[in-house]
Amino acid sequence: MSSAPARVYLVDDDADLRDGVTKLLRDAGYQLQSFPSGAAILAAYPQLSPGCIVVDMLMPNMSGLDLHRRLLSMGCRWPFIMLTGHASRTAVTSAMEAGIVAFLEKPVREAELLAAVMRGHAYLSGQAEMIPDPELIRRLNRLTGRERQVLDYVLQNKLNKQIAAILGIGETTVKGYRRAFMKKLNTHNNTELVVLALRAGLFKPPKS
Repeated sequence: MSSAPARVYLVDDDADLRDGVTKLLRDAGYQLQSFPSGAAILAAYPQLSPGCIVVDMLMPNMSGLDLHRRLLSMGCRWPFIMLTGHASRTAVTSAMEAGIVAFLEKPVREAELLAAVMRGHAYLSGQAEMIPDPELIRRLNRLTGRERQVLDYVLQNKLNKQIAAILGIGETTVKGYRRAFMKKLNTHNNTELVVLALRAGLFKPPKS
């Protein structure tokens, strides 16, 4: 992240989802502002600085696609990430044809959302590709083979007991490897770990 936090605007009528996504993205270092409806962000838009917009596709009164069209008509070219709990082939096609940078199904995986937001900000800053951070790659190269194995499974959302079963080791041993690589990578929680993995190029942003 740069010294000035990247901005994300979240638009969703589900208060619980807003709270969860807000915490995730703020923990990841983003400056986040949430809105309960398309009308609310439209009213605020003239005062907002450029950022990435994360929006629920299916909302009462104004859908995510309707909001996208309204903002386009106002000259807004900020990256859009569309969320929905009821995906269909037609809906996905419509979203992508409208220029949405990512389309994610609920419940959204943390890694996928963070990757999409990073892609959105790369688009906003005119970067064609996200370049892996060489310092983070050096940190990853300091991990032992077993630590890297455990890390890979953690990034796949595997539980400690699942990793232990896959690798044929004890759950306590898995916890020990996790503590070791968290210390080597200078991360303190799973959100920081996912952000590091994204910046190091372990995750690729979803393609549109």
